[in-house]
Amino acid sequence: MGEPTESDLVQAIKESLQKDGTLGKFKGEIKAAVMSIMNRNHENGDPPKVPNETKLINELIREYLSWNGYIYSEQMLSTEAGHSAERVSRDVLTTKLGVLDDCKTAKIPLLYYIVSAFQNLED
Repeated sequence: MGEPTESDLVQAIKESLQKDGTLGKFKGEIKAAVMSIMNRNHENGDPPKVPNETKLINELIREYLSWNGYIYSEQMLSTEAGHSAERVSRDVLTTKLGVLDDCKTAKIPLLYYIVSAFQNLED
């Protein structure tokens, strides 16, 4: 067998970066940086007012994405939605939703809890 070509080497490096998650991290960070630049360049004065319901839904989705390990998707959502890097605490979310959180429900994202509650209503 001959020596590996440059293309073979690039492919091996790409596969290695994909396996350990580094490539996904780089892609997510680059996309978030591009979105941040675009948002900064697009701003002409005050950003559009986002309804509180939309902010709440976005925070529920962020919690879900983070819990499932979709860190880069969560970063992209934050950037696109114009949220700060810091998420709203779970206590604040449960208070706004009027749900009680106990040791059982605290182990899952609130979206799972909400979906489960509606499924139980149908039964």
